[in-house]
Amino acid sequence: MTSPDNFMAGALPQDTQHRLLRQTEAAKRLISSLKEAGEADDAELVADMIEGETSLPEAIEAALSEIDECEVIIAGLKAKEQAFETRRKAAETRADRIRALIEQAMLATDQPTLRLTTATVSLRKIAPALVVTNEADIPARFWVEQERPAPKLDKKALAEAVKNNEPIPGATLDNGGFSLSVRRK
Repeated sequence: MTSPDNFMAGALPQDTQHRLLRQTEAAKRLISSLKEAGEADDAELVADMIEGETSLPEAIEAALSEIDECEVIIAGLKAKEQAFETRRKAAETRADRIRALIEQAMLATDQPTLRLTTATVSLRKIAPALVVTNEADIPARFWVEQERPAPKLDKKALAEAVKNNEPIPGATLDNGGFSLSVRRK
């Protein structure tokens, strides 16, 4: 069985590695002897001699067992990674909801800044952001040419034009909003 330290380092266990290398060398010496005797052309004889005179097949089977063990560990780790990702996303969603509740409470009570014992919480205004309602209506001057697959919308230029009160079909600005800033002490 692979120790966690060897597995994490990507190393083969010493016994598996040593046994495989030793049996490979023994098989190479046997093939060399068969070549000297002029019998290396018979593939079936070479295979039978390697199987009968060395433990190479058993060493390869042991190495294959190590591969199986690695694949089981990989599958388990992938399942854990998915579970952790699901938990992380749930925690992120929860934190976002709590942040929104704090923003709502501060807006409803007209409190732009609160100094607390553990943090200073403040609201800051966010400039209105571009909202593309229909890309097909956006004039060609706001599209950046690309080789493939299609032109790309230049949202920076489009946002600037809309902010300058230029009527652009298919684009508007949202109402802006607030961002909650938390500075920990």
